[in-house]
Amino acid sequence: MKLLVSAALLAISSLALVADAHISFRYPCPRRAPYSECPQPQTGNDWNLVDYDVQSPVGTYNHISNPICKHSASFPGIRPTFQAGQTVQTKMDVDVNHNGGSCQWALSYDNGATWVVIQDHFQNCLANAPAGSTYTVPVTIPANAPTGKAILNWLWNNNEGNRELYSSCADVVIQGTNGGSLSGVAPLFANYGAGSPYIPERAVSGGEWGKKYFDARKPITITVPAQKLKRQVVPLN
Repeated sequence: MKLLVSAALLAISSLALVADAHISFRYPCPRRAPYSECPQPQTGNDWNLVDYDVQSPVGTYNHISNPICKHSASFPGIRPTFQAGQTVQTKMDVDVNHNGGSCQWALSYDNGATWVVIQDHFQNCLANAPAGSTYTVPVTIPANAPTGKAILNWLWNNNEGNRELYSSCADVVIQGTNGGSLSGVAPLFANYGAGSPYIPERAVSGGEWGKKYFDARKPITITVPAQKLKRQVVPLN
């Protein structure tokens, strides 16, 4: 009898995990992701810090469950380096695509204090991503992106289902100009807590997908200081 109860509880728990899972970055690695190819905890005591809900939304229209990046840092490891102007073949871990939605990709050079959007895909982003797949999405780093440690952020407002905001943050290095600025618009954080812009379920709203909110995003310029070049000492022969 106890065995049957335990099995039932395990099944319910598994269903709950599936119900909570939706979409996240797979590459580049999101912070504290459970994927084997991503940075891992350095000690046994840190395994409880692994984010097994990495695919879950960071909030809904009336509740913020996590900060935009969920975690303040990744586990120690090597950040992938992307060149300015490079098109990165990002990979998304897809559980449910919610009939697509609107995606934004943004960069931050100050650990998430300020962001600038570098790419958009409105209305049907990820609509063709099969459930249970690893889906490739090309993302282009701006040609004038400054050199430095950065966060690449993916945001998604789904078309169908609960009114949610999904977000993945990956720690990366951008190799571009030594110092400079990057201009664009600040990202829209819709369906992210009470008072945030509300985007209704598209299927029941006559096709409304939040265009007025995306059009109203504020212009922003972020400036990255030039890095001091290390002096190379050449031995005398």
